[in-house]
Amino acid sequence: MPARLIEIELRVRDVARSASFYRDLVGVTVGDIETHGADAEPHVHAMWGEWTPKEPSLLMLNIYPASGPITSSHIGFAVADLAATDARLLAAKVEVVRPPEDRPWGRTAAYRDPDGNTVFLTEARR
Repeated sequence: MPARLIEIELRVRDVARSASFYRDLVGVTVGDIETHGADAEPHVHAMWGEWTPKEPSLLMLNIYPASGPITSSHIGFAVADLAATDARLLAAKVEVVRPPEDRPWGRTAAYRDPDGNTVFLTEARR
């Protein structure tokens, strides 16, 4: 089996603030802040798919507190309704990097999360 992406980790200044941004404004199903086992840092996860030894389809987004300087990342999500998501982000005064525009693969836009990461959102063509 070729290598496959299964995890993305964002280091942020405030886990609760970032969890709220991704859950309430972007629409990502982010869990509650947790710690477990040897992992004593409070963090949240969002998961898609599942882990199976034969054919893992799992992809995780992990949001952890930063222990040093924050580096800028780019992350993208598919959304069902870009217009509604854009309206929520604008109402929350989120910085728009690129307003919604039609592209060959669908309608897409880009925003800044609370830590300066660029968040691309795309609604697939119907």
